[in-house]
Amino acid sequence: MYFKDFLNNQSKTLIMGILNLTPDSFFDGGTYNDNNTLINRLKLLEKVEIIDIGCETSKPGSLKITELEELNRLKKIINIPFSDNKYYSIDTYKPTIAKYALEHGFNMINDISGGENSSLLSLTAEYNVPIILMHMQNRPHNMQDKPRYSKIIDELSLFFDKRINKAIKAGINEKQIIIDPGIGFGKTIKHNNEIIRNISDIKALGFPILIGLSRKSFLSFNNNNPSDRLTSSLAFGSIAINNGADILRVHDINESIEVFSLIDRLLRNR
Repeated sequence: MYFKDFLNNQSKTLIMGILNLTPDSFFDGGTYNDNNTLINRLKLLEKVEIIDIGCETSKPGSLKITELEELNRLKKIINIPFSDNKYYSIDTYKPTIAKYALEHGFNMINDISGGENSSLLSLTAEYNVPIILMHMQNRPHNMQDKPRYSKIIDELSLFFDKRINKAIKAGINEKQIIIDPGIGFGKTIKHNNEIIRNISDIKALGFPILIGLSRKSFLSFNNNNPSDRLTSSLAFGSIAINNGADILRVHDINESIEVFSLIDRLLRNR
């Protein structure tokens, strides 16, 4: 089944649960390094439709790691049992890592570079899996160095139009394309707010919209820490759903299921 058909058949907002196999992610880095915590996290993630597994942090200021290091982290998860009724997403922009994941049970690619690498697009087409094309200004190590846009929604729409066409020319079925405006990836608080207000304008391109805002710094209140931002994550996530988001990428599984299910109940029967 193509991803767009999967989305339509669910008739609800899909939840993408995060599993970071990294020592340095901004919220949960190093949390799942031992088998017990990893197993418990995987059991919890069975409740959601998409499981997004990443082995390299992309937080502001972070530097890229070698493919070998990323692959060694990924191998910790390869022997898990994969369910037939959900998507397992590999969060990478590197074709070698993506190919290894696809050969070992993964069935989705989450590309923070937005389809920059033509080899990754060709690989996606070869395996006929969904791909998330995310927008990021610059690279993680410098993306928050005074990001600037003249009209951010127009610039995002133009970016996605180009990258979607590139993906389709590479052989990817348009029903397998998801777009992510990249909250916090080369954006100020004002930019992030404007994106969330105008999700419907980006959705006019005709592709499912993924929003990842969980625990991020633009949700900070009185300089609080990521561990304090559950309430604001759920609130902004609910607004994103109201404004057209199809998928929410989250850290907090049970709380997101509870709140977003209620939001869906309210909105989808209008």
